[in-house]
Amino acid sequence: MRLTAVILLLCALPFGSMADKPKVNVAMIKAMEDSVDNHLLRLWPDDPVEMIGVTQGAYVSGSGVVFVSEVNVAPSAGISPFHKTITPDELKRIHEKKLSRLPKLKAAMQEWLLNSSDSLAPVPPEEQIALGITLFYWVGENTEGLPAQIVMHGSKRALLDIRTGRADKATLSSALTVQEF
Repeated sequence: MRLTAVILLLCALPFGSMADKPKVNVAMIKAMEDSVDNHLLRLWPDDPVEMIGVTQGAYVSGSGVVFVSEVNVAPSAGISPFHKTITPDELKRIHEKKLSRLPKLKAAMQEWLLNSSDSLAPVPPEEQIALGITLFYWVGENTEGLPAQIVMHGSKRALLDIRTGRADKATLSSALTVQEF
């Protein structure tokens, strides 16, 4: 009898933990996805980036929250029945434009991560907030000096400390891990 009770208790433990409410809900993730899209679209209002799809977010309990997006930072006419090829001159202008926009994109990613620390209140302070941006390239486009993807992440605690003034904003770059692929 006692053995049966112990076995039943052990079997019930996983189900009890599944009944816990998630710390971060779908509505919060959706709001932050929209926030990333809006933030990126406002970077160059007169010549905005082109979003390739929409930002996707996910919360991984114990690790943190991650948002990923794909953008074309220098949209062009592209290929169509009326514009059948992209000329070498167009490719050169696109490449130069992407190179010149890269620093502002990285700064915007840092800014978004910093601002998101307030909006993601249920994320525990020891977990990470991450943003990954994949850059769109045309086939045959010169990608020299340009990453295919930029991923930035930092602990919510560090981001919140900087956001609230408990840490100097100059420490933001050291509080984030930046990877370019």
